[in-house]
Amino acid sequence: MKEKIYTIPINEAFEEDCLCPMCFIESRLEAEALEYELGPAMMEPDHREMTNEKGFCRRHWEMLFAIPNKLPLALVMDTHLEEIRKKLDEMKKVKTKGLLKRASEKASIEDTINSCAVCDKIDKTMERYCDVLIKMWHEDDGFKQKFQNSKGFCLRHFQQLYTMSSNKEFLETLALKESEELEKLQSDIHKFTLMFDYRSAGEDWGTAKDAPIRCLEKLAGYIKK
Repeated sequence: MKEKIYTIPINEAFEEDCLCPMCFIESRLEAEALEYELGPAMMEPDHREMTNEKGFCRRHWEMLFAIPNKLPLALVMDTHLEEIRKKLDEMKKVKTKGLLKRASEKASIEDTINSCAVCDKIDKTMERYCDVLIKMWHEDDGFKQKFQNSKGFCLRHFQQLYTMSSNKEFLETLALKESEELEKLQSDIHKFTLMFDYRSAGEDWGTAKDAPIRCLEKLAGYIKK
């Protein structure tokens, strides 16, 4: 399969020594999205209108706050709070003709609490990359080999790929690869626990020494170190 601009990030991710190539791509997308939010997005009214409405999840508020220049973030917070206050004005009007409105009729900030402009952008892009990965696996024998040489995926991206495909051969290969990698990982994490037994004193840790962080990344995804 001839390399195209949308296959390059996937090929690059599979060349990395990582526990989940899709997490590698996602971490890049996240960094780019955060930089965009406090950079070019500040001059785009349509995007600002969307972030005023949605805001960000706790993780991405924290990551935006960690960026040194606080003025762009303060501007985003200012207009976002203005939008929330408009909703609160509606929430103060809880009665109609003396009767309490049904929950479905009440104004709410639930959508704002449970939404994130950065997560939405990343999720849409990651779905496209999963589609591309599955297509590459079917059409590129060289990529199949990269796939086989990889360390599988975190559980979230494994499930996403498994859900998105309906091809029996791909699903079997994906599940087998994940099972093999989890077996190796559990062997390491089990050895890690045994190394704290006095009977293991002086034994070689082998590949078990960093097993907890690798296990965490398999279970929960990429962890920024």
